[in-house]
Amino acid sequence: MNVTRDVLDKDGNTSPIDILNVKISPAQGEELRKTPGIYPAYHMNHKTWISVVLDETLADEKIWELIDTSYQLTTT
Repeated sequence: MNVTRDVLDKDGNTSPIDILNVKISPAQGEELRKTPGIYPAYHMNHKTWISVVLDETLADEKIWELIDTSYQLTTT
């Protein structure tokens, strides 16, 4: 989805950014949210979802890994 940077950083920055929400296990949440480019989920439960910024901050391999994990968690 496309949102303004402010919804993630809460800094008034209105430049648009693409994000992807993915499901995570609650045990992963704290550690993942320390990673640049990963935020508490926009409009989702912050314990089990994260928002990933699609701006080259994270390697494509990491994003695909998060998508695979999310898929597994949502299909079980």
